[in-house]
Parts: sequence; C-alpha cells; structure tokens
Amino acid sequence: MSELALVQETTASSEVVKLADCSPAQQVEQRYVTAVNALIDEAVEHDSVPILADVLAWTLGRVIIGYGTTAVAGDILRRLGGYVCDLAERRRAEAESKQARKEGQKPH
Repeated sequence: MSELALVQETTASSEVVKLADCSPAQQVEQRYVTAVNALIDEAVEHDSVPILADVLAWTLGRVIIGYGTTAVAGDILRRLGGYVCDLAERRRAEAESKQARKEGQKPH
C-alpha cells in the first residue's frame, strides 16, 4: 500500500488528500481507501465492525477465487500480517512518544 494510503489510515477518517500528480493506480488506490474508510467510520458509529470485518473477509475470498489462484491467498495473508505488524509498531511508537512527552522526556 502506498504512503498516501497509510497516511489516511485513522480511527475516524480525515479529509482525503488529493495529489494532482498521482498515477492512475494511485488514484484508484486513493478512491478505494476513501471508500473503505467511510465504511469503517460507519461501522464504528453503528457498532457493526464485526459485520464489516466478515463482509471484507468474504470479499477477499471472492478476490482470491475469482481473480487469481489459491496461491493469491498466501500473498494476501502475508500482506495482511505485514500491515498488522506495521500498524502495531506504529501504535507502540506513538504510545511511547506520548508517554515520554508526558514524563517530560524526548522520544527515542
């Protein structure tokens, strides 16, 4: 996923950052991130995140079977694992930085 998409990853999605010099692939990615962020916001608001997660999992299953091979499942799971690790590390670093500021220290 591009840096633009990662920047837009928030609990409550912010305004979409539009870049005039995006490639067609980046524009498509930006549109998908915006759409999924809106679905996440709605799911959080209506306390229906498990339903959204189930729909997204089912949709990934359709992608694997309909547009690729079962080998694609391994690639999707690898990417998912990488994103989860990256997001967990980002959250840990943010918490560490916040705690350091709270204690009057400079973050590492």
